[in-house]
Amino acid sequence: MRSKSFVVTALLVLALSGCAGKMDAQRGLSEEWRLRSLEENFLNFKENQRESEERARDSQRKLLERVRALEESVAQLQGQPAAPVKPLSAAPAARPSVPAPEVAEALAEAAAAPGKMTGVAPAPAPAPKAVVAPVPPTGKGLYDQGMNLVRAEKSEEGRKILQEFLRTDPGSALVPNAIYWIGESHFVDKNYAQAILTFKDVTRRFPKHHKAAAALLKIAMCYKQMGEKDNATLYLRALLREHPKSEPAPAARKMLAELGG
Repeated sequence: MRSKSFVVTALLVLALSGCAGKMDAQRGLSEEWRLRSLEENFLNFKENQRESEERARDSQRKLLERVRALEESVAQLQGQPAAPVKPLSAAPAARPSVPAPEVAEALAEAAAAPGKMTGVAPAPAPAPKAVVAPVPPTGKGLYDQGMNLVRAEKSEEGRKILQEFLRTDPGSALVPNAIYWIGESHFVDKNYAQAILTFKDVTRRFPKHHKAAAALLKIAMCYKQMGEKDNATLYLRALLREHPKSEPAPAARKMLAELGG
């Protein structure tokens, strides 16, 4: 009877231990999900904040361009010379033989056509010089200009030009590359949270594009800079699993070894 009670007690202890282990595992998964959710919410908040700032800067830029255009128009109008006006002079006193009515008539004709009395036509007013504005680059020209600025570590200027390229040519084959270089501009600024969101946009929208592998490597580098080794390891493994023969794969293997993954 005693042994039977002991067996029952042991079985109850084992059952309770199993339940406790399962609850601990579920709690761990719940904590991990909660951390990932907080991370995504924080990154989305930063993205919305950046977009608001970009819209405000864009509106200010357009307003300044309109003001400059108006100033140039006013300057052109003010720079045009007035039509020459020849003042009427009194008839010379040394011609008494000309009757007064004829003098009045001659003076009226001179006022109507200043060149008729002298035989020389009046000089025409100079035409205003045309202001030729430089033609801004479009299409691939915008992309190349923005990418080269980011490479030269002029990140903000390059980012604005690349965003303009995305607005003006959203169907271009260079869209994945442009998004990637916008992410690079945030990486140069050490804005790692925003860089992660931008690189994830490449992997989400263009998972088969060659820039997707480079974006995964950069995401891992961002997490490494932020001190989040586990997340960096996660994205390095994803790169090697999805793009094992890609150009960034050797660098991913080396980084993974350094992180002990």
